[in-house]
Amino acid sequence: MAAIFLTAASWKQVLQPFLVKWEGFLQFPKWDFKQWSWGYGSRVPGSVDDPAINPGGQITRAAAMIEALKHVVKDYEYLKQLVKVHLKPKQWAALLSFSYNLGPGNADNLVSAINMGDNETLRQKWNSYIMAGGTVKQYLIDRRAAEWELYSS
Repeated sequence: MAAIFLTAASWKQVLQPFLVKWEGFLQFPKWDFKQWSWGYGSRVPGSVDDPAINPGGQITRAAAMIEALKHVVKDYEYLKQLVKVHLKPKQWAALLSFSYNLGPGNADNLVSAINMGDNETLRQKWNSYIMAGGTVKQYLIDRRAAEWELYSS
């Protein structure tokens, strides 16, 4: 049990500044392609998926980080059951950044290549997730590259 805690703390230490950099902070709700987001990219609780209905309110940086880490821990609990190989903290941080940005279902699509140790297939799959709202986005190209660099380091 202690080893799991140390591993989790290590990936959290790597992931937290990575998320702050890539997600940025929004004090007030903003429409983000398919949902109202705030904080570090979290869904605004109780919001409706309609860009015309702004849920209002605001969030602090501290509350936003707590919300983001709760989300990431849920993704970690889901993915650690699927990943059958040992991942270093940086690899977990990169995978969890990917999952936080795209959802655990999309991260799940990477697991077979991770488990097989097929880094070339994994790199290709990883870097293919670069679209939002039906178009290629430079910031997603850049984020995937940064995640892959973190995963590979």
